[in-house]
Amino acid sequence: MKTNDLILKTLAAPSALIIFLLSIYLYFTGHFYPGGGFVGGLLCTMALGLAMFTYGIDKVNSILPINYIYVTATGLLFSIGTAISGTLVGKNFFKHHFTHAHIPLIGEVELHTAAIFDLGVYFVVVGVLMSVILAFGKDGK
Repeated sequence: MKTNDLILKTLAAPSALIIFLLSIYLYFTGHFYPGGGFVGGLLCTMALGLAMFTYGIDKVNSILPINYIYVTATGLLFSIGTAISGTLVGKNFFKHHFTHAHIPLIGEVELHTAAIFDLGVYFVVVGVLMSVILAFGKDGK
């Protein structure tokens, strides 16, 4: 029996894109406002899961051939590297560092090690949850 999923397939791509862009926004604003790497990673996983539910795991994996174990490992390296960076410069473990920089056309910006840590959390959340989704999703085949 063929299912009629025209509405789902029509709305899934723009919805997944909006959810992904919201995850990026929450990642970048998470240092000063609610959000950050964890919530951003959850929303990114939700966007990927919606695409996989709608179009199939194999089709999404052929478009985005990502090994999510490597994404998790990269996130752990970012997070652990940020934690250890304080000890490398003679400060405490997990010491937060920041500086101000002037970027042409953008202006004065603050650079934080917390952003690198949040990026690591983002990658860990996406990697672990997508690994779980793929493990359960491929179990039925």
